[in-house]
Amino acid sequence: RDNYANGQDLFRARGRSRGVPTILVIDHYIPQPDRDAGSRTMWQFMQRFLEHGWSVKFWPENLHRDPVYARLLQQAGVEVFYGVEYAGRFGDWMREFGCELDVVMLSRPHVAVGFLDAVRAHSRARVLYYGHDVHYLRMDERLRLHPGDLALRAGRNEVMRQEQHLWQHVDAVYYPSEDEARHVRAWLDGHAPKVHCHAVPAYAYPDPPEVPGISLSERSGLIFVAGFGHPPNVDAAEWLVQEVMPRVWAKHPGLRLDLIGSNPSDRVMALRGEHVGVTGFVSDAELAERYRTARVVVAPMRFGGGVKGKVIEAMWHGVPCVTTTTGVQGMADVCAWMPIADDPEAMAALIERYLDDEKAWRETSAHGQAYVKAHYTAAAQWSAFVPELGMVAERERAS
Repeated sequence: RDNYANGQDLFRARGRSRGVPTILVIDHYIPQPDRDAGSRTMWQFMQRFLEHGWSVKFWPENLHRDPVYARLLQQAGVEVFYGVEYAGRFGDWMREFGCELDVVMLSRPHVAVGFLDAVRAHSRARVLYYGHDVHYLRMDERLRLHPGDLALRAGRNEVMRQEQHLWQHVDAVYYPSEDEARHVRAWLDGHAPKVHCHAVPAYAYPDPPEVPGISLSERSGLIFVAGFGHPPNVDAAEWLVQEVMPRVWAKHPGLRLDLIGSNPSDRVMALRGEHVGVTGFVSDAELAERYRTARVVVAPMRFGGGVKGKVIEAMWHGVPCVTTTTGVQGMADVCAWMPIADDPEAMAALIERYLDDEKAWRETSAHGQAYVKAHYTAAAQWSAFVPELGMVAERERAS
């Protein structure tokens, strides 16, 4: 039934994708969903397309065959490109196979700008761009802390040019918060009014785990979960240990803080001490156990962009998260039930509240799990793509 003539249409024959829409996803490397939030997002986006019957192909900019994560992606049904035979040949590949693509999803400004021209030149695919966050707005926040950093300012201006060029030359733009989408729409209205911008949930969770009805005295310590190769997380860890925790330890001496996550830098490793641990990467199973036994999660972000996966993850696990205005970007409605703190004294006071007040702990836990269940699901994630995919179907019918 699905056969092609011998030696013809190998692109679709080898993938058994006759009559199936095809998407090519491009990012900096093969996603490592248990190591960083951006990888988890891209992995979940590909899962959504697979679940809805799409043929999914993935092209990592570095063309590295990650021996662990490439296999997992392939086992899920994604064709992954890697190896020296593809180096410098993306344009040739697009020239040969671009006509087979229905959608191309680009990711991250510094990656996407290197692929956009070839995609446009050699295909009629609808081009989607997912930015993770508006990078130059994140860099603006960092500049407020370091206004004299001329290199940072120059980098910010270059990133802004890249992002605005992409917004103007793709078909649709996606960001994880409505705040970011609103900012981009305002720019598009004056520069590229035919380009659409959507907010898409960056994370999709199943129903949250039940929080055991045990005495909170059986929980102990604080955790900060982050990828420590990312500058905002390094700054947050230093600020937490050096400015916030001394105030907490004055009332709760000996309280344990663990900094959990991949790629801890030398600056993060230097924070280790009698009451501060740095774990490095931990498995999903160990991380779940850490959440199950932690008393409080801390996300002390002083700058950054996008919706913070670490905050949503804490809420899903039912552990109160003490965070900042930056930590709840894109989730302003949580402030109705989750207090935030932007200075060391206020953050220390909030940590102490959840250490001492069982009623406040349980109320915040319940609110957080309900929030994730209402906003961060596979159905909500997929619904953000449906309007653009409908246009792909309309184009196919017209042709």
